[in-house]
Amino acid sequence: MKNINVLGQDILVNDILCSTDINSKKRVNPALRLYIKLNEECNAKCKFCVNEESCNFGNIDFSKLEYVISYLYNNNLLHSIGITGGEPMLYPEKVYKLINMIYKISRNIEVQINTNGVNLLELLNFDDINNLESIHISRHHYMDSKNYEIFGTNKIAKTEDIAYLQSMLKDKKIININTMVMKDYIENLKEIKNMLNYVGDIDVYKNGFVSLIKCNSYAKDHFINFNNIFNNLDSDFYLGHHFYKDIYCECIDGMYMTNNSKLVEFYARMITDKKTPYVNNLVYEPNNILTANFNGKVLYK
Repeated sequence: MKNINVLGQDILVNDILCSTDINSKKRVNPALRLYIKLNEECNAKCKFCVNEESCNFGNIDFSKLEYVISYLYNNNLLHSIGITGGEPMLYPEKVYKLINMIYKISRNIEVQINTNGVNLLELLNFDDINNLESIHISRHHYMDSKNYEIFGTNKIAKTEDIAYLQSMLKDKKIININTMVMKDYIENLKEIKNMLNYVGDIDVYKNGFVSLIKCNSYAKDHFINFNNIFNNLDSDFYLGHHFYKDIYCECIDGMYMTNNSKLVEFYARMITDKKTPYVNNLVYEPNNILTANFNGKVLYK
């Protein structure tokens, strides 16, 4: 671990690379992902969400945010930027304004959008869409009806929305489907395959699977250890690596051959209950404060 200074505040960060050997200690010059919570409001009602009862507060001060991003970028502290919420695509024009501001600082900054897919096709109005590092679409089941059930709304990305957006993108690697592994839904190897076959059928190339964070009783009751599934893959899978980040999280990656002979890249990730002693990321809140981790130490306001 290493101490670094961010806007006059000392924070402890991880300077050890993820490795296939949990005891590996290869050190790197640390840089952090900045999550920008464009808003707190969300149109969904996911029972496993840490922000289940979300509501909006505060408005982003773009001039203050531009200062923070410029500072991090110019001091080589910025790894990438994730635009999140709440649900950022409730306000597409704010998303465009934010990305244009980031690219004004540097077009080399990696930017990703995290969304449940509400107003998804509005992204086609953004001229620089193919410059994005990724668009992460939360999709927790291959059946639209089951997906609506999980999100508690049908105002999210439909299958045809994702397929159409993918067909219009020049860079076919931008869309990532993110899927929660949980009881009663995507809970075993058969359901993992069904999800990957679905992703392949809509010509998307990457599907991530994440175990629930045990933030409430629903998440605890529906939690599945991803090793119970991904340590028992069959010959339809081509396993890549099993990475560890100390004892705090682990992930697996590889490729899957679908029923229609398409290759889909997959990864799976699980975060342990243990609290890290270091800062994993920076978070810019809608009320214009910068924190170390989500709900962590205030670094700037």
